[in-house]
Amino acid sequence: MNVRAWKTLARGVLLESIRRKDLWVVAILGFLIILAAGALGFFGISGLEVFAKDLAFTVLGMFSTVVAVLTGSRVLPEEIRNRTLYPLLARPVSRLDLLMGKLIGAILVTWVAFGLLASLTAVALAGFHVHFEWIMAQYVLAKLMGLALTCAVSLALSTAMTPQAGATLGFVLAFGSGLIVRGLVLAFPASSPTQQLLFKAVNGLVPQFGLFDLGARAANSGWAPVPAWVLGSLAAYLLVYGGAMVALSWLKFRRQAV
Repeated sequence: MNVRAWKTLARGVLLESIRRKDLWVVAILGFLIILAAGALGFFGISGLEVFAKDLAFTVLGMFSTVVAVLTGSRVLPEEIRNRTLYPLLARPVSRLDLLMGKLIGAILVTWVAFGLLASLTAVALAGFHVHFEWIMAQYVLAKLMGLALTCAVSLALSTAMTPQAGATLGFVLAFGSGLIVRGLVLAFPASSPTQQLLFKAVNGLVPQFGLFDLGARAANSGWAPVPAWVLGSLAAYLLVYGGAMVALSWLKFRRQAV
């Protein structure tokens, strides 16, 4: 492991995102959130705190997930397409170090975008006189872990298929995994033992992004914070599933001709 190379590569991904003005787009979206919140308040909806929080968490989660999928699925293909991968691999940097550096960079870009949007969303919610609750802080922590997992899955998909197909499947999993799991749960009781075994296998393979979304809980007032063991379990799931995605990416990438 070359941690120094990880830091250098991650910093390069972050600087490239700033150069491409990706974060400026996120800032504009956040500014539009504030304008929309101000418009709602002007028309007399400022008393609907639950509605405002639910809308804010939904928009925040959607935009940050889009950034995670796009960033995670393009960091490696862009290096290959621009032929900048050759000088990197010519240095004492292994392919695993390259993957880890790019993944950390994608996570940093996504977290910066999420932090920017979350800050502007907090300003918008303050206009509705929404009071801070600890469940909101837990929502942010769980969402950060979920975005890291999204980046890992997107990176793994980009090594197994074309960038466009990887991004498309990444969006399907990021926004549709909950529907897939719900469908499996509904079909499970009426299925045969063989089908139930298949459903369990599919349920275990599909990334459970919905576990990291506490938005519905945080949108309601008076909810107690989730127990610490829940957040610990989410962190363990992130490490296990994310580690599996990195391993699969490395197995595919080390045999790939660049």
